[in-house]
Amino acid sequence: MSALEVRGGGLVIRGAPSPSAETGLFVGRDGLQGWQGLPSRRREAMARAVSDGEFDVPVRLPARVITIDPGVILARSEFELQQWCDQVNGWGATGLRFWLVVDHLGQQLTSLVRVISAEGVDLQRRAGGMLRGSMAAQLVAADPRKYAVDAKPFVVGAGGGAVLVPSRGNFPATPTIEIPSAPAAWSVTSPAGTFTVTGATAGGTHRLDMRTGRVTRNGVWMPGVGRGRIWAVPNGTQWEHTLSAPGRVLLADTYV
Repeated sequence: MSALEVRGGGLVIRGAPSPSAETGLFVGRDGLQGWQGLPSRRREAMARAVSDGEFDVPVRLPARVITIDPGVILARSEFELQQWCDQVNGWGATGLRFWLVVDHLGQQLTSLVRVISAEGVDLQRRAGGMLRGSMAAQLVAADPRKYAVDAKPFVVGAGGGAVLVPSRGNFPATPTIEIPSAPAAWSVTSPAGTFTVTGATAGGTHRLDMRTGRVTRNGVWMPGVGRGRIWAVPNGTQWEHTLSAPGRVLLADTYV
C-alpha cells in the first residue's frame, strides 16, 4: 500500500503505482489539497454603530473543500482506460453523501462528503507501456471535521462506575453513550455536567449522541426522554465519565 490512499463512493485513488496496483487511479504530485488543514476561518463581521471597530463575534470553521488535481489514470488497454474514465465521471453523480477515508502517513481519518465535480479524460498518450489519462475531482464536506475511522470504546461494567475518556485529536471530540439492556432511566456525568434519560422504553440498546442530544432505542429515536448538558471532550485532555447503568462511551478522535 502506498503512503497515500483515498477511497469512498466506490473508488480507490492511490498515491503511486505499486506491484500489486500498477493500473488505476492515482493522485499526482501535490495533487491532494484541502485535506490536511483548513486555510481560513469564517466570521460574520458586525460593525459598531457610531463607534470604532466591530463587535467581537465567534470565529467558526468553514466547510472543507477537498481537491484532487492533478490525478493520473493508468491502464493497459483503451477499453480499461475508458472504464476508469467512466468510473471517475460517475463518482458521486447521484449527489448523495458518502464517507471518504484517507490513509496518509500512517493516519486513517474519514469525513462525510459530496462530489462537486469529477472528470476523467483520455490523454491519448503512452508512458512506460501504459495508456495514460488524467482526472480531477472536487469534494465538499459540510462538516469540516475529520474523524478516526474506528471509535474507541471505554467500558463501564457496573452501574455507578466511571471510566477515563481521552481525546487525542486536535479538536474537541463528541462522545456517544451506549447502554445495552437499558433501564427506563439512566444518566451519564462528566466534568461538563449530567445528562439524564427518564421515561424511556426499557430494554434494547439506548444510544445517546452527544452532538445532538438525541436518544435512540435500537436505532429508533425516542423524543422527549433526554435532558441536560451535552458536551465534547477537549482535545489533549481526558474526562471521567460516570454511568448509572452498565454501558460504554464511544469516542472518535477528531481533527481539523
